[in-house]
Amino acid sequence: MKTYIYPENLRASVKLWFWSIRDLIIICAGIVLSVIVLVNLWNIIPFAVTACYAFVTVRADDMSIMDYLFNAVKFFVTSQQLYFGGKVK
Repeated sequence: MKTYIYPENLRASVKLWFWSIRDLIIICAGIVLSVIVLVNLWNIIPFAVTACYAFVTVRADDMSIMDYLFNAVKFFVTSQQLYFGGKVK
């Protein structure tokens, strides 16, 4: 009898190395497009954009830098903050 252990009852996101599959596909497509642009136009900017995207999407403990930035913008810019003043004893 074999015992199979599934992560979090199959609710865990699929990861490959340090990225989710969606991010890895975007990074690979960015690298391919960056090579095409570099060969034809001698422009390195797409490589820099792809490298920045790869850096901010690295996942550690189900959190990435991009998630942190989205949450920070949501907290400080887009969501309403409520402050209730009261007597300080």
